[in-house]
Amino acid sequence: MTQASEVATRQRHKRIPSWMYTWTSSIRYKWMLLLFLFSLTPLLALGFISYSISKSTINNKVTEYSEQLLKQTAENIDTRLGIYKDMMMQVVNNNDIVTMLRTLDRADPAQYDLDSLSLTTKLSTIIAINQDIQSISFLSPQHFIKGIYRWNDRSLDKVSPFLQTLKDGSNFRWFSTRLGTYVDSLNTQNVHVFSLAKQIYKMSDDSPVGIIAVLDIREDVLKEIGARTTKSNMDIESFVIDGSGHIISYPDSRVLGKSVKEVLGEDGYTEMFRSTTDESVFPLRYQGERLIVNYKKLHTNDWIVVNVISEASLYKDSNRLLQIILVIAFMCILFSILTAFLLANSISKPILKMIRLMRQVMSGDLTVRFKAKRRNDEFDILGENFNYMVTRIDGLLETVYEEQNHKRVAELKALQAQINPHFLYNTLDIIKWTALLQKANHAAEMVSLLSRLLRISLGKGEETVTIEEEIEHVQCYLGIQKFRFNFNIETFVHLDEEVRTYRTPKLILQPIVENAILHAFTDRETGEIHIRCGIHPEGGIRFEVVDNGRGMDASLVQSLNRHEVPSVDKVSGIGLANVDERIKLICGKLYGLDIQSELGAGTHIRIRLPEMK
Repeated sequence: MTQASEVATRQRHKRIPSWMYTWTSSIRYKWMLLLFLFSLTPLLALGFISYSISKSTINNKVTEYSEQLLKQTAENIDTRLGIYKDMMMQVVNNNDIVTMLRTLDRADPAQYDLDSLSLTTKLSTIIAINQDIQSISFLSPQHFIKGIYRWNDRSLDKVSPFLQTLKDGSNFRWFSTRLGTYVDSLNTQNVHVFSLAKQIYKMSDDSPVGIIAVLDIREDVLKEIGARTTKSNMDIESFVIDGSGHIISYPDSRVLGKSVKEVLGEDGYTEMFRSTTDESVFPLRYQGERLIVNYKKLHTNDWIVVNVISEASLYKDSNRLLQIILVIAFMCILFSILTAFLLANSISKPILKMIRLMRQVMSGDLTVRFKAKRRNDEFDILGENFNYMVTRIDGLLETVYEEQNHKRVAELKALQAQINPHFLYNTLDIIKWTALLQKANHAAEMVSLLSRLLRISLGKGEETVTIEEEIEHVQCYLGIQKFRFNFNIETFVHLDEEVRTYRTPKLILQPIVENAILHAFTDRETGEIHIRCGIHPEGGIRFEVVDNGRGMDASLVQSLNRHEVPSVDKVSGIGLANVDERIKLICGKLYGLDIQSELGAGTHIRIRLPEMK
């Protein structure tokens, strides 16, 4: 790792919290986290599914159970209210009682409060078998006639609602719960009662006598029925309301006679009375508590029996199951952490040991070796491969060291060999001056051209020369060829000034020009060769060598472009292929030769090179 990359890594780590970096960088903690998740996830999923199923099952069972209890409570109350109606009929159909009442009602209206020992005795005999009855009284527009117990408050305000029963004909009328105060010669009693009233008729002609019988029944009766029916481990609250929403019976006597809004809120009241069905169930949230409300209307009157279940009580068993699951999950977490730690250590320790050995190798110590525990697992195989790699690296370094020694020897020999070209240049220079002294001007010029050609060809041992030097090299070659063959081939060089100093692989033009001289003008005494060099339109450098010689057929051009050496002209084919291959080796696969030619129309060879300085 380079210094710059190390700095960038440290800066990146500074932006990550230390605990997060530890968990994301250490394979030990990654394994621990992975094993922990794999062991805990199924447990949590199973616990969640079990809890959901049990909660749903309990909800369905308890709702069904609550509906059954509600139905049973309503039936029991209907039965009890029916008994009270039967008892009322025993009173109003008793001829002796009716006769006594008619006689008493004829008394002076100024005497409002009336009673009769005979009447009380007669009534006591009828209602003695039912302890639910608190009192029975008789009302007419003129009198209050005591039956059993006398009302403490017998004012017109208290009596007038009961007198409305006179308008109901023979129907029964039920009255909501009130706190009644009853007095006699011995004591005074305060009791919550609800009442049943009915008009009394003559037995002879079934005509009304203008008297109302009022049966006061203890509210505790309904409370006991609800408590007895809903007696269970669940928190089910049962109560009764009338058709206008006032509470008839409730476990807490303080709310008797008040609106059901006191115990169910506005939402509960609205939900209950907007329904047109005789029974229903709905969820309710009241004062931060989630409730399930069941209600059913009675057959006897318009009263409604209501059961309220608290979801906290409903899901008590489910919550206990959840607590058990959480305890088991906590124990499994501890076990998973311990197991994951041990397993992660068994995996990370060999890796950490391998890292320490690699750091020693990085510091240059190639004598370290991994000692396997003979478990024949992946770490032993990794250790064996590590040992082989270190041994191999040690051998390769030794080989490289020997090759470097050989390279230094070769460089020394190359330096010594540089003496020979200098000796050749000096010898050619002496020959040139000797030829000039002896008036052999052509020989002197040929020697000069050859000397310049060799100087550029050999150069300084580099693979590239400037474009200007490459042009000079091909011009020297053409000069020598003119003296050699005495041909009349005109050569034109077009070199853009901006590319003179760019570099090019050396000796790429001479084989192409030589190919043109040897093959393009074999049957002609004159001809032209144009050499151009400039910037390529698509980027880079472009050489063009164009002649007006005899050209080549299409099959030969295709063979040369595919770098296939034709058997008919193997020497020239090898030369062009050699140029193209050297260009690709030095510059890349995108560069090289493109040959276009047509018989009788000459040859056009393009060379594309990158910009090299």
